[in-house]
Amino acid sequence: MTHLPRSGRSLVAVFLLACGGVTACAVDAEDDAPITGDGDGTVANEEEIVSERQLMGSELPDKTLTLTFDDGPGRRTAELADYLAAQGIEGTFFINGNKVPGRQAALDTVAGRGHLVANHTQTHRALTRLSRAEVVREVEETDAVITSVQRGRISALRAPFGAWNGAATSALNGSSMRKYVGSVFWDVGGALTSTAAADWDCWGKGVSVSRCGDLYLQEARRRGRGIVLMHDVHDRTVDLVKYLVPKLQADGFRFARLEDVPSVKRATASAGGPAPTDGCSSATLGRTVAENACVQSRRDETWYRCVAGDWVLASATDARCTSRTGL
Repeated sequence: MTHLPRSGRSLVAVFLLACGGVTACAVDAEDDAPITGDGDGTVANEEEIVSERQLMGSELPDKTLTLTFDDGPGRRTAELADYLAAQGIEGTFFINGNKVPGRQAALDTVAGRGHLVANHTQTHRALTRLSRAEVVREVEETDAVITSVQRGRISALRAPFGAWNGAATSALNGSSMRKYVGSVFWDVGGALTSTAAADWDCWGKGVSVSRCGDLYLQEARRRGRGIVLMHDVHDRTVDLVKYLVPKLQADGFRFARLEDVPSVKRATASAGGPAPTDGCSSATLGRTVAENACVQSRRDETWYRCVAGDWVLASATDARCTSRTGL
């Protein structure tokens, strides 16, 4: 029984909006300058990102959000951890292991304030472009950093760029890193539009903190619930959080731990068991389904069909599906 869901074809728009294009996007922690390219200059294609095998927050209660932060620790991560703790909010910090040297004190503060330290890999490379050994090593090296400051919590993974497929799943489930649940995706914060925002894109395009925060608030109101994506590697994101949290609280929003997100709870319950040899692990159902079964994602009502252990986009009337499971 695998708890790291498998992938297949994808919703290309989800990735392109989340990362701003078909090439990798990252930010230098020292000057917030955007950097494009990731090794070979590419990250994931439309085959490698699919909502059904990513853990999301669409089942949280109404007006409930889970705050998550990627790519740190950054220069102001400790300040952010202190602020959230003072507000009674437990965030999740998906760290890159190679960012920790020189910022160990920030990581100690995150863990010491009761936030969850989670795995965003060692060097932020797209796992879908790596060998099995490299996938495991990327997670293992950051896992060693995490376990040095935090024990007794869930092991959660977010794939860089949201790029996740069956090969990455298989590699981790065949190693000691199979304890991880994920990949954890997001519901709010993936794109800068006229009604939504992504913090990294706000800063790259000169959007003010207040305007970016108002767009986050607008998207949160529209979705009503979910996992929120931000990046503590950016200095201005700390200001964004301080602007946004009081507005969310005034609007009646509550904040949940990542461990309390229903899809994450289901995945955690299956962690440590034997990995399945066939079928596909459904993030929506929280269990493995048989070959050729169809599942409708809770997030976007898209239907997926299980083919050779991977999810393939399928029409709701796909005659090749031998069974169909609704919500």
